[in-house]
Amino acid sequence: MLSVSAISSSRTDLYTNTVIGHTSSVVQCPADPLLLPGASIQPVSCVRDLGVVDQDLSLASHVSHVTSVCFFYPRQLCLVRRSLTIDTAHALFRALIHSRLDYCNGVFAGLPAGLFNRLQSVLRAAARLVLGLPGRAPVMPAIRDKLHWLTYRQRVTFKLCLTTYKCLHGLAPPYLTRFCTPLSAVTGRTHLRSADQRKLFVPRTSTSTFSSRVFSSSSPLSWNALPPQLRDPAISISIFRQSLKTHLFNNNSD
Repeated sequence: MLSVSAISSSRTDLYTNTVIGHTSSVVQCPADPLLLPGASIQPVSCVRDLGVVDQDLSLASHVSHVTSVCFFYPRQLCLVRRSLTIDTAHALFRALIHSRLDYCNGVFAGLPAGLFNRLQSVLRAAARLVLGLPGRAPVMPAIRDKLHWLTYRQRVTFKLCLTTYKCLHGLAPPYLTRFCTPLSAVTGRTHLRSADQRKLFVPRTSTSTFSSRVFSSSSPLSWNALPPQLRDPAISISIFRQSLKTHLFNNNSD
């Protein structure tokens, strides 16, 4: 459980305080304001830092915000869709919607299926509008074969694996790199077959709800699931990106 205080300086200073943790732990915390000299920090249920974190770490508030914003653009663009070519509409949706869907999406690893479905519904609505399909027409084959979009769950896996690649090649910040430890560098694991396959160490987790969703677990789990050729340290980042997308397309289970 984590307590976070936020102070913003403006014409009138705003002080907020939130306690982050499992629902059963949060409800036991007092709701009284935190009194400091000259300030009273009020408890809140949601803080906006990166626009992702909510009180119970469910990310439901962020998913609701993202889907609400993303559905706004299809409603506006449908008014001018007939004046746009498919390529132009495709470019607009990638700029206006995909950029918002992909923002901080690495934290969505392990989300419940219901939240993933809400995010996937944005991609389906966007695809129907880009391709000019009716509102209830099946669209998943077209997303794959015509637009070449990954499903939302695959987009999360793509982000995690790409970030892990950058960590292993010195292209990521140290605070992320330290969570990507090769098994060959772990004492007592060097003799394992998985160490020769360039797999990463997956730390033990205390809970199945949150611990497996943190980067230190979700990153090595996603990396270890890749085929050996994608874990080859000799391939460049551009080839890795192309091969990773091809691998995800060929192993579509959504």
